[in-house]
Amino acid sequence: MLTVDKDNTIHLTRGDTARLFIDRATNAVTGKEYVFTEEDEVTLTVKKTVMDTSPAVQIRVPGGEAFHIKPENTKALAFGRYIYDVQLTTAEGDVYTVIPPATFEILKEVT
Repeated sequence: MLTVDKDNTIHLTRGDTARLFIDRATNAVTGKEYVFTEEDEVTLTVKKTVMDTSPAVQIRVPGGEAFHIKPENTKALAFGRYIYDVQLTTAEGDVYTVIPPATFEILKEVT
């Protein structure tokens, strides 16, 4: 089961497949929309805390593609709350955090 709250909190049952699609971002200052290109790279990083040096899960995709979270990405994670963000690296090398740190909750499973 995958749900995403309005505050960007992600709830995912451990070991489930999920696809998250982010194809654009809005500049908070100018209000301009930026549509990702295939030359851009978008990175989803999940850690137990922001202080961790190694991610629990990290997925990189070309801009405009969905993050494909596979069962093996979360199967070994302990149930509970983690933190994640999403970063855009443009083809020109500029880096932007398009989803600031938010909660990523690994939900319990029975099967």
